[in-house]
Amino acid sequence: MTTEQAPGSPQWAQILISALGLLGGAGGLSVLATVLLQRRKLRADAAGALTEVALTLVQPLRSRVAELEAEALEVREQMAASQREIQRLRATVWELTRTLERWRAAIMAPHATVQRIRLAVADEDRRPHPPRNPTAQHPDDDRTD
Repeated sequence: MTTEQAPGSPQWAQILISALGLLGGAGGLSVLATVLLQRRKLRADAAGALTEVALTLVQPLRSRVAELEAEALEVREQMAASQREIQRLRATVWELTRTLERWRAAIMAPHATVQRIRLAVADEDRRPHPPRNPTAQHPDDDRTD
């Protein structure tokens, strides 16, 4: 800004023009500040809208994940029950295999007679057996032990 006075113009006119320039510049600055503030507000509004849409999309996924976790827990429990059942069945197979081997040995003995084989089988019936788990019985099996 120069302090020289233009020839033929009164000093008050220059002051008026300078004041208008300052006000215009201030007005321009205020417009610029308003635009910047509006831009921030628009960004905040857009972020809020995006957050709302994301939550709307995520909520069904959260529900599905909860369902799948419940199903996975149920499957794990079923698997544990199946493993226990397999252990019981293995023990039963092992016991029956040993019994079959004893009976085969009694039959194949060089001095085997029907009477001796009957006695060997009768001894098996008197032998203590591990208690059977009633839940190990198949639900379609109507037999009772």
